[in-house]
Amino acid sequence: MTKTVIGLFDDRNEGTKAYAALLQEGYAQADLDILTNDDKDDVPKLENLRKNVPSPDADVYLEGVRQGGTIITATVSDSAVGRATEILSNFNIVNIANRANELKLIDSKLELKDAAKHDDVIDVIEEELEVGKEQVERGRLRIYNVVTEREVTQNVTLRDETIKVNRRPINREVQITDDLFKPRSFELVEIDEIAKVSKTARVVEEVSLGKEVVDKIETIKETLRRQDVEIEEIPAARTFQEYDGDFRAFYDKNLANSGVTYDSLKPAFTYGHSLATREPFRSSPWSAVEADSRRIWEEKNPGTWEQNAAVIKYAWEKVRNTR
Repeated sequence: MTKTVIGLFDDRNEGTKAYAALLQEGYAQADLDILTNDDKDDVPKLENLRKNVPSPDADVYLEGVRQGGTIITATVSDSAVGRATEILSNFNIVNIANRANELKLIDSKLELKDAAKHDDVIDVIEEELEVGKEQVERGRLRIYNVVTEREVTQNVTLRDETIKVNRRPINREVQITDDLFKPRSFELVEIDEIAKVSKTARVVEEVSLGKEVVDKIETIKETLRRQDVEIEEIPAARTFQEYDGDFRAFYDKNLANSGVTYDSLKPAFTYGHSLATREPFRSSPWSAVEADSRRIWEEKNPGTWEQNAAVIKYAWEKVRNTR
């Protein structure tokens, strides 16, 4: 039976490294996949992800991809799930539970910052230090018995008997009787001692395990951040008419010979002036607001952004006093 291991990575390079590590470990390329938001072939796969992954996890994965993240999937056997998960975890993988909580927090903040209701509210955020305790295993000790053998020697004295036949020549006269030649016999037993070995077991030492527990004080040092709200007094914005002379001077110097009249460019100057007097276009750099500025302009003036972009940017910068 197979299971699919899924990992979300904010950094595409991290996801690519994790994919390569799975290949190097021996997982088949056919069982691995990389899902991103810029590959149209991944669209149906991402839709199927919602069918196979329960909510709210599926929403977190898909939101991560929508924001530019990368999903790595590995279809493996039950026995290989742990190893595949370990490999993905070696890289900067997103913790789905934490990300879900972050998204909930972001949603709540967005609700507070609703421009129609609370456009004048900015949160003051301060970090707090929370120190807890967690039990971690630092090592363990195990005792077990081991049987060893050794050879021993011991001397013992044993008696060894040997029967000998003694003969000696005699010349002696004997009286003849009826019993003289009667059969007779005599036996002598030969007894030897042999070594008899037996063993006894004795307890010579006892070994047991115990713990020595002591309390120690550890000083935790951490840096806490605080987000304050600074108050800045912003001068009242000058009207378009007050900048008309600056805009005409820019036109005379740079565009008078282009065949385009000042009046035909006046809507672009007006639009740039308008951007510089409202948020977020006033406080953000041009690189951050250019895309939205272009979108809003094109909605009313389709296909004319390129020929007016320089004028709009000049007016925006002039009103913001950055030129």
